[in-house]
Amino acid sequence: MSDFLIAQNLSKRYGTGPMVLSGLTHRFQKGTATGLVGVNGSGKTTFLRLLSASAYPTEGTILFQGESVFDHPHRYLRYIGMVTDATDLPDYLSATELMEWVLRARKKWDDRDSPEMMIELFEQLRFDERRNNLIGTYSSGMLQKTMLACSLITKPAIILLDEPFRALDEESKEAALVLLDAYKKTGGTILVSSHLQKSLDQICDEYITFPVV
Repeated sequence: MSDFLIAQNLSKRYGTGPMVLSGLTHRFQKGTATGLVGVNGSGKTTFLRLLSASAYPTEGTILFQGESVFDHPHRYLRYIGMVTDATDLPDYLSATELMEWVLRARKKWDDRDSPEMMIELFEQLRFDERRNNLIGTYSSGMLQKTMLACSLITKPAIILLDEPFRALDEESKEAALVLLDAYKKTGGTILVSSHLQKSLDQICDEYITFPVV
């Protein structure tokens, strides 16, 4: 396996504050899962924000297939699925409608196959018929399942997960782990931050430990 995503001497500070990340270099390979571990404030979420091109580094860069992700972020983001630490999903849509929107926005909607793929993914995540209710009525666990489903439905090359098991019950968490392991086995690359070390151990091939800078 060859690496295709590289964090290269990556550092980040906000304004005139201290460095949140300092000199991080790491090479990620296809078909692997990397766990991001460290105490709160050690830079895990900042690293994921840089990887999603929603923040820019103070120094260094991130290369995807040999090109800086910050040169053409929209082109790069077509290959990315994400679960962020925010849950501000559009409350006027259902999870089903949001997933369809994601597929159409990525130009991956197929009238014949996509509805069946969506139902299968929801069922694998143990997301019942309430997926057709408005997101504004969802519990925290249902919001988390919605974000997981949207991150996986386009079959991206990379998924970035910030506390993806938050608010999930044990059955749903195990279902999510099975899905992520299957995704990895098809060549997908996972970067995941979680406080649930035992859950990470089930899917991760390696870890990056974030010290407090």
